[in-house]
Amino acid sequence: MRIAVIGGGSSYTPELVKGLLDISEDVRIDEVIFYDIDEEKQKIVVDFVKRLVKDKFKVLISDTFESAVVDAKYVIFQFRPGGLKGRENDEGIPLKYGLIGQETTGVGGFSAALRAFPIIEEYVDTVRKTSNATIINFTNPSGHITEFVRNYLEYEKFIGLCNVPINFIREIAEIFSAELEDVFLKYYGLNHLSFIEKVFVKGEDVTEKVFENLKLRLSNIPDEDFPAWFYDSVRIIVNPYLRYYLMEKKMFKKISSHELRAREVMKIEKELFEKYKTATEIPEELTKRGGSMYSTAAAHLIRDLETDEGKIHIVNTRNNGSIENLPDDYVLEIPCYVRSGRVHTLSQGKGDHFALSFIHAVKMYERLTIEAYLKRSKKLALKALLSHPLGPDVEDAKDLLEEILKANSEHVKLE
Repeated sequence: MRIAVIGGGSSYTPELVKGLLDISEDVRIDEVIFYDIDEEKQKIVVDFVKRLVKDKFKVLISDTFESAVVDAKYVIFQFRPGGLKGRENDEGIPLKYGLIGQETTGVGGFSAALRAFPIIEEYVDTVRKTSNATIINFTNPSGHITEFVRNYLEYEKFIGLCNVPINFIREIAEIFSAELEDVFLKYYGLNHLSFIEKVFVKGEDVTEKVFENLKLRLSNIPDEDFPAWFYDSVRIIVNPYLRYYLMEKKMFKKISSHELRAREVMKIEKELFEKYKTATEIPEELTKRGGSMYSTAAAHLIRDLETDEGKIHIVNTRNNGSIENLPDDYVLEIPCYVRSGRVHTLSQGKGDHFALSFIHAVKMYERLTIEAYLKRSKKLALKALLSHPLGPDVEDAKDLLEEILKANSEHVKLE
């Protein structure tokens, strides 16, 4: 089969290819073709990838998106609309208004989504016309983009992925000396806004043990934790990104007193690309980049879509009854049974009202943002910003929106 990787010049690409190499004994991969608008970065990365792959499968470069996805069975989106400069604006502009500056959450996520939508719309339309491939999306904000594609562009073969769930599963497995497949979570929510009610290992409910022992230290999330009383009160494990909502003052102080993460990543990537020019194995420096277990999540999903063994993956897809007291058409991050090209949601019962309060609020923000893009409406964009729990006050909303639109004028225009 042919796999197309869009964003081939990403510093994550070597890790992704390592994941594909790992599954190449289980499924036949004939060729992996890369496309990126940054040809210089892509050449460095793909030359390195060829040294990793040797003769396991063909490694190709495409000079157009369309030629990359023609005849592809899977298309992986891992591109960053606007590049790291766009991320720098997403993190920096909100800080001027006393708001959290984060690449996927709040105002930063709003800006990133507006940049992504026109590109996603064009790319999905091309895939629909040329190959009807299954698209696996890592482009941020992953859940918001999946909502856009599944419910507005109505392309069914689109799966949003994130590395947070698989990292949590790995930590549970390590605590209980188990395999990843031994762990099952009652897990639901939005991407970077998810909740865990129950943890099972080899069929045993170990939730209380997890509350006592687990320290959420995912490698790409700041190392602060909620106080013990928080878990005693809410009795639910929250995604580390909930710190931005529930510890807003503390997180704002931390972010505003440090160099922007985008600038740190720029420095890390500069070092990485120098090493990629001569490397024969993945440099240790890639761990500083974040995205731990990203390749495992993507590669194992492809493997299990291709085989009839059947495995559970936590992905972004439509609810379809997984959480009884949420609408079926909400795109959620939930466990699904993956087998032979199909993704089946698993029934998990009702969601906790504490979790639902966040999910409903941010889902309405997501949909307002999508409508603002589709109708090119500043008024709807203002409604979206004002509706977000991490959004601006009325006094700042118009100025903030204008600054965001000016910074992203190459990508989106609203009237």
